[in-house]
Amino acid sequence: MTISEPTTLITDYVLAVFSTVFGVVLLRVRTNRATLLWSIGFLTLAAAGVTGGSFHGFRQLMSDSALRSLWNITCILIGATAGFMISGALIGPLSRYGKNTRWHAAGLVVSIVGLVIQQGHISPHPSFNHNDLFHCVQIAALFCFFRGARMTA
Repeated sequence: MTISEPTTLITDYVLAVFSTVFGVVLLRVRTNRATLLWSIGFLTLAAAGVTGGSFHGFRQLMSDSALRSLWNITCILIGATAGFMISGALIGPLSRYGKNTRWHAAGLVVSIVGLVIQQGHISPHPSFNHNDLFHCVQIAALFCFFRGARMTA
């Protein structure tokens, strides 16, 4: 079996593992709707990591229609993730100078750095491309979002 993009598959799956852990921890400690929404957001992102990693890793083994479907599912899950996380941030107890607000802002800044890397095709090595670096940076952003969401529990 040939893996098309092994590093992208691995970094997507690692992102999925972190997202799952963050989602499950928030689900277990939830005390309000905001934390529940954050949890669902992390869990939908975990599913997106699995489907996205499978798309990148196993593309040589799938038909074009299967690949298209897998990518569409990945994009839908990423959109759902954004919706759940933004909703959690909007209904959660935020204050302009609160610690959770600072963590969410840090997550946003780190996400923007990841976006610049991904869209700018910044790649430190041919075997570690812009998608791989983006996934690693995004894990750091997710940690920031998790810390902010955890403070609302």
